[in-house]
Amino acid sequence: MGDWRTDPTFAMCRALVDGADLASFAGGLFDIRAVVATIRPGTFDGAVLDDLPWGNFPHGEKAREAVRLLCTGDGCARNAMAVLIGMCADDSRAAVALAVPFLIRIAIDPHHRHRADALGGLAAPARARYFGVASRDELLLHRSAPQRGGYDDYGVEVTGYPAGWSVAAARAAITAGAPVLLPLLDDSDPAMRIDASYARHRGRPRPYGPKRLRHPVRQGAGPHGPGRLGSRHG
Repeated sequence: MGDWRTDPTFAMCRALVDGADLASFAGGLFDIRAVVATIRPGTFDGAVLDDLPWGNFPHGEKAREAVRLLCTGDGCARNAMAVLIGMCADDSRAAVALAVPFLIRIAIDPHHRHRADALGGLAAPARARYFGVASRDELLLHRSAPQRGGYDDYGVEVTGYPAGWSVAAARAAITAGAPVLLPLLDDSDPAMRIDASYARHRGRPRPYGPKRLRHPVRQGAGPHGPGRLGSRHG
């Protein structure tokens, strides 16, 4: 990547570094929360993918191409999911949050060859910190208290983009997709059940705390019944 100061995808980040008021961007084309909110359920074709302003967010074009590959389902699509997860690991979540509605669509398609990969990674931009860095409490924690200058206590990503906006957008997208993810809690694959449960709990905060998460098991199912989450090793 070239100098970020001359890259048009970093326009908002440059302005913030130069002292612009974050609130002046709220609800606009550089606010990933507002952009994700424009994606209507059931509209996930190539035209919608190209109409979204990926270029307004750091590494957005890379994210768009990764989503395009995933939607095609061809052999190299699995590497595309690794690209999106790698962006989150590098503390650049905004464009990946825009990918979440598409990842949900792939995950619920029983015929898509990479649905497990999509489901396993769709919660990545909804985490405050990445696996291997965050503690269990940090992974489950929801923060929302406003701080000085309009920032919440997530701070900023490595690019300068407000991290709280990325996390909020991803969680809103997961919340919107929660009804279609629900059947995956009964999937025959234990790994799919686990990833579906984790993804659904990455949605917007519930009225209960992280240590009181409701068990994602169908009512009436016994410990060895069909509603059991199981483990990745069966």
